[in-house]
Amino acid sequence: MATESEVLKTANLLVDTYGDMAPAGAKIRADHLMDSGDIRGRAVWLRIARAAERLLAEDRPETAVLH
Repeated sequence: MATESEVLKTANLLVDTYGDMAPAGAKIRADHLMDSGDIRGRAVWLRIARAAERLLAEDRPETAVLH
């Protein structure tokens, strides 16, 4: 199981690389792991997706509009 620090580092890297698409990419990775039977890996990537969502919400001003 990944530590919270590892989850946040990975989420931050995804946000830096993919921006608003980071959570979706992490969820796709989680789905691929589920398809291959890696339930624990899926759980980690869902945590990463949630962390990426939180990071994006923190960085975005209240008046920002998503497209």
